[in-house]
Amino acid sequence: MRIQLILSLFILFHSLLLSAQELDKKPAFIFAAANLKFVFPQIIKEFYIKYPDARVYIQYASTGYLANSILKGKKYDIFFAANTQYPQQVYLAKKSITPPKIYTQGLLILFTPSNPLLSKKRLNILCSKEIKYISIANKSTAPYGAASIEVIKNIPCYKAAINKIKFTVDAATAIDNVIWNAYSGFLSKSALFMIPKQKKQKGVDWIEIDHKLYNPIMQAYVISKNGLKNDNAIKFLNFVESQAGQKIFKENGYKDK
Repeated sequence: MRIQLILSLFILFHSLLLSAQELDKKPAFIFAAANLKFVFPQIIKEFYIKYPDARVYIQYASTGYLANSILKGKKYDIFFAANTQYPQQVYLAKKSITPPKIYTQGLLILFTPSNPLLSKKRLNILCSKEIKYISIANKSTAPYGAASIEVIKNIPCYKAAINKIKFTVDAATAIDNVIWNAYSGFLSKSALFMIPKQKKQKGVDWIEIDHKLYNPIMQAYVISKNGLKNDNAIKFLNFVESQAGQKIFKENGYKDK
């Protein structure tokens, strides 16, 4: 009987050990707002230097799209949004184990093809006939798009400017329109750090938008029940919130949270 007990305890201990090892190996599945597409690769690079055996998979899309996917039952570990409202919806629907917590603050800029009058006219440049299209992320699903509309409503030529708007599915597509299609556009400041060198040589102008013209873009995250148990997810989250992670955000156009 004693031998059987010892054997049973050994098997139980071995099973628990294997389970713990499996948790260490399980990849983290991260949902990330589209504006993070330009800063997360740098964070992941540094993260892997610190944790070379970790595995993190990221899906980028507009915050609203990702939130709706979660509400419909899609599995995730951590949801990094571009605002606090959508994570709050996820939390209230009991699709996250934690309430929203802010991890950074986004900044908005106006990007235009090279124009010597931009620094003088600032937002009024959008009244110019030279500006034919204004690229903005979908205001219904992308917080940066909603903030952009707030800004446009503050300029004298609001009605004329609103007719120039070309909505995109997310912030990353708005950035593509500005870089490759010569549109003007309202973008996250992080876009500045991803412009190809050859594009900079041709000349692109930008101004940072007065923070008083739009509600602060406070970006928050929530964690699922599975995410809280996932060792790789927790390691990644800790790195994002660490001094090293926050430094990368600041160096790439974000404001201290």
